[in-house]
Amino acid sequence: MAENKDVDFPTLLVLEVTGMLDAAVVVDAIFKAADISLIESLRVGGGRIAIWAGGELSAINTATDAAYLSLADSREARSCIFTLPSEVVREFMSMSVSA
Repeated sequence: MAENKDVDFPTLLVLEVTGMLDAAVVVDAIFKAADISLIESLRVGGGRIAIWAGGELSAINTATDAAYLSLADSREARSCIFTLPSEVVREFMSMSVSA
């Protein structure tokens, strides 16, 4: 799936996982579970990978649930959902995506 550098979605999701394998498992699960768009994925340091996605709130919630289910109890993930994100969040994400 190609990355969509546009951050103009009603809901934004940021998932952070440790390691490329966990990132691949999460990406596979979230895009099979919900109709969302990949905005960006990047290494943030310390072996952590951030995955940014956008879409409707219900789809983002479904994708988040799928991410945690796909990792089971043995792996760590963190997430943040921005509903109706402010312009500041959109600008921050746009700067990060274009960097």
